[in-house]
Amino acid sequence: MKKFIITFLITLFLTTNKLELIDGFPIWLKDGEIHTDQTSGITFIGEKNNKKYFLVCDDIGKIHRISLKNNHLKIETIKFNKSVENFLNRFIKKDFEEIVYDSKSNRIYLSIEGNGLNFKSEVGIYEIKFKNDDVYSDEIVHIEKVNFNDWEKISKYTSNNIGFEGLAVSESKIFLGLEGFQFGDLFVDSTLIYVVDKDSKKLIKMLSTKKIGIHTITGLYAVDDYTIYGIDRNRQNFFEIKFKNNYDIEYFHVIKLNLPVPNNRNLKYVAAIESLTLDNENNVYVVDDPWKKYYIPPVEVLRLLKEDDRENFKNFIPLLFKYKLN
Repeated sequence: MKKFIITFLITLFLTTNKLELIDGFPIWLKDGEIHTDQTSGITFIGEKNNKKYFLVCDDIGKIHRISLKNNHLKIETIKFNKSVENFLNRFIKKDFEEIVYDSKSNRIYLSIEGNGLNFKSEVGIYEIKFKNDDVYSDEIVHIEKVNFNDWEKISKYTSNNIGFEGLAVSESKIFLGLEGFQFGDLFVDSTLIYVVDKDSKKLIKMLSTKKIGIHTITGLYAVDDYTIYGIDRNRQNFFEIKFKNNYDIEYFHVIKLNLPVPNNRNLKYVAAIESLTLDNENNVYVVDDPWKKYYIPPVEVLRLLKEDDRENFKNFIPLLFKYKLN
């Protein structure tokens, strides 16, 4: 879900030197003629043979597995079996927004937004299963909606095309981040985070982000049961929240994301960062989901790019950024 961006000055714990963009990034989410489209979710699943593997989801109903070595990637689109296809065909739009691999339980969660008059019946968190319970297999064979005990309260502020773009899972908790509150084409200055017990699915805490200046949440990552990282798309910020035992906020820290165009660190553009994940070496990855009505660099920037990069922007190919978290 992308809308016009309002920029504000940030006043709480602002730093600019904790995330270092890795050389060779960003890169296009493209493998020859194959590319992702409107990529809104990413999750790290492991490393094999010096390659790092991720699952990504597109908000047009596609899931891909990506292998990454240095800054070279390969893309494999995952198939859905007939029962999964039939389940998803009931949706007005297969609006996948976030995907999370829970390495503790070998479970994969998918956040789907609702669209149309019956959006409430669609919006939610879904569990998907790969063939043979193997995240490296080529087929998804099962999907079902996760039943939260307090779902009516949790989903109260979802609306058409507004759902939980933030989703993270720790050892015993599930964290949900509402994309934001919207009036017309504008988002207001705060949103909500929900903390849920992973086993009982009971709501533990609902927190407003107003006092810490988070306007939107489009990605979450759980470091542990009391620490999360996240993305505020509309302010182009990475944030860290540490909770007390009762899930009041103990500490908040924000970092402005460095978002240049490929192959030129001096040129910036309005990126729509939609998700984040961390690998086994504490590297942070974020993906750009270009909104096809707005997110293209201005002509003055496009003229300075290599032809391939210019055409990729014009064709709305998503980007992958990689940072070292110091």
